[in-house]
Amino acid sequence: MIATPWPALTVLARHAGEIDPFDPGERHRFRGEEAFAADVTGWRRWSKPSPEPAVDEDFRRLLLAAIDRGGPALAAGVERLASQIVRADARPPLLVAILRAGVPVAHLLARALARHYGEPVPQVALSLFAGLGWDAPALETALRAHPGRPVWFVDGWTSKGGVARELAAAYARWLDAGHRDFAGPEGPRLAVLVDPNRLATATGLVADRLVPSACFTAPETLGFSRGFATSDGAMFQTYGFPPALLQPRLVQAWCALGDHGVPPAPEDRQAPPAEPPPPGWRLHVNEVVRALINRDPRALWLAADEAQAADTLAPVLHLARLREVPVRFGVPQVSAWGALAAARMA
Repeated sequence: MIATPWPALTVLARHAGEIDPFDPGERHRFRGEEAFAADVTGWRRWSKPSPEPAVDEDFRRLLLAAIDRGGPALAAGVERLASQIVRADARPPLLVAILRAGVPVAHLLARALARHYGEPVPQVALSLFAGLGWDAPALETALRAHPGRPVWFVDGWTSKGGVARELAAAYARWLDAGHRDFAGPEGPRLAVLVDPNRLATATGLVADRLVPSACFTAPETLGFSRGFATSDGAMFQTYGFPPALLQPRLVQAWCALGDHGVPPAPEDRQAPPAEPPPPGWRLHVNEVVRALINRDPRALWLAADEAQAADTLAPVLHLARLREVPVRFGVPQVSAWGALAAARMA
């Protein structure tokens, strides 16, 4: 059993022992940019977990403020997401959160669905990687534990559609391997909170916006590393992190979203992007945040001017300062790409 501060969540992974992600002697256990070389494919690309940045108290303070500021819109988006699932399924589903961005959204979604269905909705979490697919032994375990339930995969957001494409590819491999069809002709269903290009089956909010949980780091809010794969085809593994690194107030603040009622859904329109970004760019603000956390971006471009960004994207700016990534403000190309932010990668 993988321990986690998230209520009622079952994490499906093998425990690989506890390590300190900030110990220089453990740095070799985490992947760097070399993992994304073109000739590194399959399980080898994902044979180490992503690294973890050392953040500070200022970052946590800004993050708590962002949760408070974004709470009403996010709670409304979760309720809209739940309503779509209830219309699709008469029976309560199984939520399969994709580690790790799906975990915070699945928690809020399970709570909203429980109100609609009048009973608890189970949540499990497992890993999914581009080119490798979902953790098949973990998914088998989840389906055996919750037979007959409709299945929804849950993630935080979409950008260019990598997760949606990988779910479809993994499903085809799943059927080819002789596994039971749990999804039917429409294939795996994906629910996300923010979906700028409308690539998910169920969408809470459309326009690109910061989901503060994108800023969560694993030592502070999960207690374990991102999953990593091995050559034996067994369930993916995770490292445990020292419990002293956890920041329960971040999880508690997120879990409190919607506790005082759900406001009307916010205005949420998104114009189609005028043009695609060139190769080598990470697009949409939550994808950019994840790049600042576990990759090595070379530059950050924002659509907002500096004053606007300081007001609405404060934790993102602070994270960029911590990572020493240069920022450009008021870049019109970012708006043309239908995004709030873009990151130029190595």
